[in-house]
Amino acid sequence: MKFNLPIQLLSFVWLILFSLSTHAEEGCFPHVKQVAEQLSSQTYSKTPMMKVDTGRITYDHYQHIKFKGNQTFWRDELLPFQLEFMHPGMHYIHPIELFAWENGAANPIKFSKKYYDYTEVKGLNLEQDEANMGFTGFRILAKLGGKNSSYTEAVVFQGASYFRALGLDQKYGLSARGLAINTSLEGQEEFPDYTKFWLEKPTKDAEKLVFCALLDSPSTTGATRFILTPGKTTEIEIETQLYPRKDITEIGIAPLTSMFFHGENSQQHYGDYRPEVHDSDGLMLQTGKDWTWQPLWEVPYFNFQSTPVQQLSGFGLMQRDRDFDHYQDLEAWYHARPSVWVEPLEDWGKGSVQLLRLHTESDIVDNIVAYWKSDAGQAFRHLHYRLSWLSDEPPAHTLGKVVATRVTNKAVDGLPGHKGRIRFIVDFNDLPKLAKPPTAELIFNGVGQTKPVVVQENPYVKGWRVIAAVFPETCDKPMTATIRLTNGGNSLSETWSYAIPESLCNAP
Repeated sequence: MKFNLPIQLLSFVWLILFSLSTHAEEGCFPHVKQVAEQLSSQTYSKTPMMKVDTGRITYDHYQHIKFKGNQTFWRDELLPFQLEFMHPGMHYIHPIELFAWENGAANPIKFSKKYYDYTEVKGLNLEQDEANMGFTGFRILAKLGGKNSSYTEAVVFQGASYFRALGLDQKYGLSARGLAINTSLEGQEEFPDYTKFWLEKPTKDAEKLVFCALLDSPSTTGATRFILTPGKTTEIEIETQLYPRKDITEIGIAPLTSMFFHGENSQQHYGDYRPEVHDSDGLMLQTGKDWTWQPLWEVPYFNFQSTPVQQLSGFGLMQRDRDFDHYQDLEAWYHARPSVWVEPLEDWGKGSVQLLRLHTESDIVDNIVAYWKSDAGQAFRHLHYRLSWLSDEPPAHTLGKVVATRVTNKAVDGLPGHKGRIRFIVDFNDLPKLAKPPTAELIFNGVGQTKPVVVQENPYVKGWRVIAAVFPETCDKPMTATIRLTNGGNSLSETWSYAIPESLCNAP
């Protein structure tokens, strides 16, 4: 049967469909995509330094330039999100441009000395340089504890495309980046910049803040939309459209940057009084219902590890150890540093999670990088994912979890047969109540042998301890040990995976 609809009705239906199709494209994102696409056809030009000697603003000066609490942007309108702007100084010498987006228009937010208190900074005469200065970043303030709580920092952007976020009661730790380019290619890494931001004015009852950014580098431009939802766990939904200027060898998606100095599995503590020092203690992967935990460890120089994944459900750099006694740091509060979980919001297909580790002898150097690399290569131009800044595990992770990893190759307990042996002592908790001890499955991927594992109940972690030993025949070939707990058939725990470093195998 054929229906002939009046032309007026057809027009009305078309108008509704058009409205629905463009609803998702409202706000700053369409505008920024247009800016990025036009910019990609132009030769790259780095944002020039400010025409002011910011180098004379030392670290000590910089710490004493205060943002005035009564000058936060949107404060007078009592909006649920407010902004603080970052002053130039030290190595922050390239300005960014900020715009407030309202009613389909971008209104510039100009640098002004009115935002800052200079009373503790003497002799710099910064006020006379106002016309030549610009913001170098910004903070987003929100009520992480709910509507009746006070405003605190939720997100900060400053430097290249780096940003950090906080959930309730967390302390700043690892960073996220907009994009990583050629990170695994020594000497060729590129650090794209966020050069401009458009912040959509929120309503008075808004629970989310939407803002956009322009990404720029010699290899590509990009438009990014952020949707921030602050709270106990702060979430940031990120959508980026890339417009490459040239072929890119490696695109790192959802890159995370962290620090691991030493931990419970370390052979060297550098005379540090603190038992552990790290922003993250493990890399976690989810593929469907399977979860893998890879403890971090220090490396003598450089280590690169690639884990192929057929279908990624999520990955993240996690700070799982929350016990203050394990850190003993009253200033850094490592036990309160957030984990960051990356969840694809589209099909990423086949690829790999890349983990880069660099040696460090200081806790002020970020030496861990993790990101997703798609097998699609440069064809992968649309990125859509969610970052969650957690104090706990992702809610979907219901299997048992590794809570401690210790390693040794020494016969310190006087038992015989230790020569050439590496032992792993791995504690699991968060398992269901069991009528009998779980079974531990040990797989050693390498040249060598293993001995039967020992499984012991560990009431101090309300879980189980697995003691496993491997006997490598050579130390110069890649080796990996994995352990998981089962009830004889089904998995009871995530899979613990340890890429055995040559330094551990060869250690005297």
